[in-house]
Amino acid sequence: MADHWFKPQDHYFKKAKWENFVARSIYKLEEIDLKYKLLDKSVKKVLDIWCSPGSRLQYTSKKLWANLDFLTIWLDIQPVKVNLRWVVTAVVDATDREACKKLFEEYNVEKFDCILSDLAPNTIGFKGIDAMRCIAVLEDTLWLYETYLKEGGKFAMKIFMGPWFDEFVSDCKKTRWATNIKLIKPKACRDLSKEIYIVKWR
Repeated sequence: MADHWFKPQDHYFKKAKWENFVARSIYKLEEIDLKYKLLDKSVKKVLDIWCSPGSRLQYTSKKLWANLDFLTIWLDIQPVKVNLRWVVTAVVDATDREACKKLFEEYNVEKFDCILSDLAPNTIGFKGIDAMRCIAVLEDTLWLYETYLKEGGKFAMKIFMGPWFDEFVSDCKKTRWATNIKLIKPKACRDLSKEIYIVKWR
């Protein structure tokens, strides 16, 4: 019998194939966006962290095409599988501050209106350890939000529930973004997954 955890032949997987998106993560972003209006008409510049294979870029590009001169910069250590207008794709580690700064300067970006992140380490199957490793990586990228997210900007950040989760969310609320922090688990997340999204919606 096929292992559906590794071969996700489910509703959202099939829907993505049918609608010509490269991954099911499109529907996670879509639900978050529809609920919190992340990608509204005011958004011009978007940073997308760890977006390979690129379905979220497909959604962002389609959603923002009417916003004149919009720009999405993609960061990942894996190449993306889509080629879209107004999207800059770069094989850059989001924890590499100098490489990120150089890239943003090249495209004259001082601040982003929205930051999207699906950043997560390769999982090993031990959910508690995977959660802690995820949070450790996220902490290494918080400098991007603190430095490059404009005042009043929005973000959606994937995180795994488990050890350190409550402390991380509390820190986001108390020391960085106050009461504008919300939590959401999109319907497109697998039932057994511990992933959830931290959203700053205004």
